[in-house]
Amino acid sequence: MGERCGEDGDEKYCRTRHEATEHVRARLRHHVTGGRRVLVGFDFPYGYPAGLAARLGLSGAPWRAVWDTLADVVQDTPENVSNRFAAAGGLNRRIGPGPGPFWGCPASRRHDGLTSTAKGLIAFPFCDLAKLRRTEAAIAGVQETWKLSGAGSVGSQALTGIPRVRALRDDPQLAAVSRVWPFETGFTARPVPDRGPFVLHAEIWPGIVPAAEVGHETATTGAIKDQAQVRLMCRWAARHDADGALGAFLADPGLAPPDRARVDQEEGWILGVALPAP
Repeated sequence: MGERCGEDGDEKYCRTRHEATEHVRARLRHHVTGGRRVLVGFDFPYGYPAGLAARLGLSGAPWRAVWDTLADVVQDTPENVSNRFAAAGGLNRRIGPGPGPFWGCPASRRHDGLTSTAKGLIAFPFCDLAKLRRTEAAIAGVQETWKLSGAGSVGSQALTGIPRVRALRDDPQLAAVSRVWPFETGFTARPVPDRGPFVLHAEIWPGIVPAAEVGHETATTGAIKDQAQVRLMCRWAARHDADGALGAFLADPGLAPPDRARVDQEEGWILGVALPAP
């Protein structure tokens, strides 16, 4: 489906979110100019449990309304300095009454409307908002997107990362040929046109790669765990693409109709995650 960025010899470590965004932007423009199709993924949530857009009083497609709102309220400098905790506190106050659903920050970064720990947090469902997205509920041991700090947290990555994926999706040189799965494509095994350049954005989670494979990669190559996971995730996608099997992971994972409507318009899905057997 395009450049296999995880293959050895084709890696780049970026020290900041800004540097990483600009590197990816340049690579995507290069591939689109060359007429290629590219699958690009980031390891953080692309959505929140259904209902957030409504609780914030947003209109339009829920996923896009939330993305636009985060781009408005989250400030993130080229030096990796962000206002994510203040932004989360502001979102909590709009959702209210608090505390929650966003939570977690160092005591020194505590803001009105945001608790530093889960202590005192109103239990989920909070204002009709679930703790986990449906795709997260299908994975053992994951943390909720609302959690912004502490072991295993992904909330800060989502708050700062979603505006950057939005910027790549809407880049003037890429927007016409870019789509976000499944929000803009629906669940389909063929989200990419048969001809011409195309950029497909999809949320990924390197945890789908077996721990034994990660351990073997770190032991034999000296790569750190995160580096090994990225390599193996890229190889996973490239292998299934070469076999013509990647599309199966982009199709409907078997959601009931009400769940599917919420997932493909608001929550999103993690590439490669399957529903547990009944």
